[in-house]
Amino acid sequence: MEVSEFKNIVFDYTRKISESLNCVFSPAIGNRGLTMMQARILMELHRCESHTIGSLADSICAAGTNISAMCKKLEGQGFIERIRNRKDERVVRVTLTRLGKETVLEIEELFNERISKCLKYESEEAFEEIIRGMQKLNELLTRIIKNE
Repeated sequence: MEVSEFKNIVFDYTRKISESLNCVFSPAIGNRGLTMMQARILMELHRCESHTIGSLADSICAAGTNISAMCKKLEGQGFIERIRNRKDERVVRVTLTRLGKETVLEIEELFNERISKCLKYESEEAFEEIIRGMQKLNELLTRIIKNE
């Protein structure tokens, strides 16, 4: 396979996967006025309970300035709380509010429900194959980054 063909296939599938994820989650996030990136922030905070802006940005692979702006908006919407460190006000910890926790649970419930329906028609091996393929792609991209 030609390199350009591989690149085009990877770009096409990452776009398609992103669009499909948006469609899967849109009923839960759209009702709350959230974007997919904002939902990712909430889900990451649910997973780790608390982050600094920097650690949150690192964990979801986004720029800190973008995360900071999104967190400010999420705080205004009542989904998260930003807490400044008393000793160093530059350090801001971010946690979910009650509304944020409820929203994440709703998103997870919807996703689990939809995935469970698919599990009836797919074997466990099919899902493991998908995961292995994603891991291989990530390993390839990581090697490319390291060789730069």
